[in-house]
Amino acid sequence: MVRVWLAIAKAEFLIRTVKLHKSRKILYPIVIGIALAWGLFLVPRILGFLFTKVGAAFEAILATSFPGLLRTIMLAVWVFILIIPISNSLENVKIGQWEILFSNNVKTRDLLFGTFVGRIPVYGIFVIALAPIVVSPFVYAYNVSIIGQLLMYFVIFVFAIVTIWISTVISTAMHAKIGASPRGDDIGKALSWALVPIVALPVMGSMYWTSSVVALLNLDISMILPSTWCADILTWISMHTSSLRPSSIMNLELYWFTVSPIVDILILAVFSMTVLYLGFKSADRLFAYGASPGSQKVARAGPENLFIRGIRRVFGGVFGTIVVTSFKDFARKLQNIAKLSYGVFLAILIPLLIGFGPFSTVVDDPVFVPVMSSLILGMMSGIFSGVIFGGVGLLDSRDQLWILKSAPKGVPKFIVARVISYMMIGIPYALLPAIFTGFLLNFSLYDTLLMFIFVYSIVVGGIFVGVGITASNPSFEDTSSGAFVINQIATIFILMILIIVSLIQGVIIAITQGVFGAAMLLSSIPTPIVGLVILMFGMIRLNFSEVG
Repeated sequence: MVRVWLAIAKAEFLIRTVKLHKSRKILYPIVIGIALAWGLFLVPRILGFLFTKVGAAFEAILATSFPGLLRTIMLAVWVFILIIPISNSLENVKIGQWEILFSNNVKTRDLLFGTFVGRIPVYGIFVIALAPIVVSPFVYAYNVSIIGQLLMYFVIFVFAIVTIWISTVISTAMHAKIGASPRGDDIGKALSWALVPIVALPVMGSMYWTSSVVALLNLDISMILPSTWCADILTWISMHTSSLRPSSIMNLELYWFTVSPIVDILILAVFSMTVLYLGFKSADRLFAYGASPGSQKVARAGPENLFIRGIRRVFGGVFGTIVVTSFKDFARKLQNIAKLSYGVFLAILIPLLIGFGPFSTVVDDPVFVPVMSSLILGMMSGIFSGVIFGGVGLLDSRDQLWILKSAPKGVPKFIVARVISYMMIGIPYALLPAIFTGFLLNFSLYDTLLMFIFVYSIVVGGIFVGVGITASNPSFEDTSSGAFVINQIATIFILMILIIVSLIQGVIIAITQGVFGAAMLLSSIPTPIVGLVILMFGMIRLNFSEVG
């Protein structure tokens, strides 16, 4: 009889590689081959070529500073390998399948270990692709031997396996807790979006604030991070299998290593064995499911607050009810709130990256940073609003479309109500980044207000485009359908071209005339106008479409 965990591992692998379909046996080895070619041949040659062009001075700087930089890189890699599997697994929280397994005497530890083994071949590809980026600079700077390179790859592999195990344990525990809620699937999708910024922070830090992050990670507090242990072990292996002079190695060790690398090896080994043991030991206790499934619970909505009652009173009658229903339908889905929060997070990063990153010194002009921050903020917010407010949120099913078409002016009323509710939600979505940017870059209250109007106008244009395209080609809540993919691509493509063309004139006026406010307002006009045309076209097309 086939072991239970092995059957679960095979099923997990098939699910993770479902896009390869029947060609999995051919395409998966090809993907592995491409990853190996990238890691073993392309990355070393590309980095070696770039380092050679920079010169010997850079080589000396690299050899001296790379141990500290590696701590930052390993932190980003560790968080990526830890969070991404959790985020992906939370996209679909449905424990009904698990309850079927448990009813057939499948132990939780079998489910846990099988899921872990099934993920290794998939996320191992990322490890194969990322590991050479870590190893190759050492090979160039320290001339590491073949044995040293193999040892470094082995350490990275073990570290990645342990991290995947931790992510599997965490995601399984989260599935068990979230799945008991009647809104478990919605909560899971929201958390999958909320976890993404955790990956972005160390990556952005390593790219834009390297010196500050390296200085931070040279403090004793960084020694509690498993990524620091792994980074110091890699540094130690590369130094002691290199052709550097012993005196150089001694100086580097005294500068970088707070504790002995032997201690790091012991700590990492104990940490790995501990998390493996605790994961197995606590599986049946932490992930026990009750007799009644969470799907039998019913979520109840609370009473309407003052704001909702105000919306209903302002618009009045049947149309006010449609607007309120549309507002509730969007705002009560946690995944939508998480997407909006993610968009605000990215928008807040823009003035930080441009105003305080390496881009701040690219152009010696006081107008450059505020103009570029505002323009990029408007572009990103507009594109993101089209993706968030369009897509799957418009129509739930063909039955809903049939009901709308059966009512007098049902489709136009529905689309207008949707757009109005989205425009109300778009106000804080545009206001928060505008206030943060104005405060960070010392804008006056007047300029901050103009920037909000600029960003909000483009956000409204993005809403018009996203809803118009989705109305032209409804996807009916199916994110895996071809219609959804086409709608997303078309929305992003149209908004990118439209916003870029609109911003060119504003940039020219802002730089040549030095008039910030007028440039912002001028560049914000075309997007909502063209978006309104697309919205009207989509509404007419949806109104006269046939319901199959």
